[in-house]
Amino acid sequence: MNYTEMTTHELEQERDRLQSKMTASNNEAEIELISMEIEGITDIIDSRDPLNDE
Repeated sequence: MNYTEMTTHELEQERDRLQSKMTASNNEAEIELISMEIEGITDIIDSRDPLNDE
């Protein structure tokens, strides 16, 4: 999925969906992969925040 082309709202929805999926999973490898995806989405959202200090 190309997260950079998604709106911030869409990214937040996808992050929430992935967090729910991660919470429901018992597979450590899947949890790690989902966690990395969530981190990437969060980085994109943060980079779009005009109040972000970075």
